[in-house]
Amino acid sequence: MRHFSDPAQELSNIRDTLHGLPLQTALIALGILVGGIVAVHLIMLVVDRLLKRTKLDTSVHHLIKALLRVFLYFAVILIAASYVGIDVTSLVALLSVVSLALSLSVQNALSNLAGGVMVMGTKPFKKGDYVSVDGLEGTVQEIGMVYTKLYTIDNRAVLIPNSKVAAATIENFSVLGKRRLGLTVSAAYSSEPERVMEALHRAVDRCQPLEGTPVVVEIQDFGDSAIAYDVALWIPASEFLSRRWRLRRYIWEEFRDAGVEMTYPHLNVHLDHAEQKPGNGAPDLRCCTVSKRSDDESQKP
Repeated sequence: MRHFSDPAQELSNIRDTLHGLPLQTALIALGILVGGIVAVHLIMLVVDRLLKRTKLDTSVHHLIKALLRVFLYFAVILIAASYVGIDVTSLVALLSVVSLALSLSVQNALSNLAGGVMVMGTKPFKKGDYVSVDGLEGTVQEIGMVYTKLYTIDNRAVLIPNSKVAAATIENFSVLGKRRLGLTVSAAYSSEPERVMEALHRAVDRCQPLEGTPVVVEIQDFGDSAIAYDVALWIPASEFLSRRWRLRRYIWEEFRDAGVEMTYPHLNVHLDHAEQKPGNGAPDLRCCTVSKRSDDESQKP
């Protein structure tokens, strides 16, 4: 078995072989190259038609055709080289060394390229979807072979390498067409739950939930200062942020009109006994009670 060791020597051997090549042999080799190029062109036409019948992304089509074209041209070159007497084993070894050097120098780019193929093949999202990728949320603007571009809600363009996209947990908020909007709202104990829930239902109706979907308005918990209520409804995925903002405003307006009090924790300090200390006139605090009470409780006698 011949071992490939010196690239310079192998290139010199190939050059010497080509210099001493008879004209007839050179013409036949040229015919092999021309015939091979025509054959590659016909094969690529067939492959292009087959790929159009698949559901793969157009970018994946281009990648597959480019790789196949390189492989076929390389095979044609090897056939022609073998005919003229060039040691094909040496040629393959030489190209292997070059390919290894190139692959090491562009390792990250190749990793992103492989990730792009996976993303385009599995299609976890499409352009226009609102997604969360690698902890970043935004609208998919472009799915490239190396990067995926997201536009965030504050108008920032974020480019995520496809190697990270392929390995990350992806949340697609648009694929199902609807999202569940949920809020937790607090109201004072002095406000009757029936009145609070009626106000919440009116706010939900103003937010226009999707027809035929369930609406939840229930007591969630009894807190130290207020009663917590859960509100949940289904809305179009494309309007999630705008409707969430509107729902909060509607709840405040309905609570105001219904006289529902929205409380927050208070820290009340009560001095149970104080005496005037002789001399400097400063009070002597004998007992101090600290209690955490709600708004409505602090108004009781």
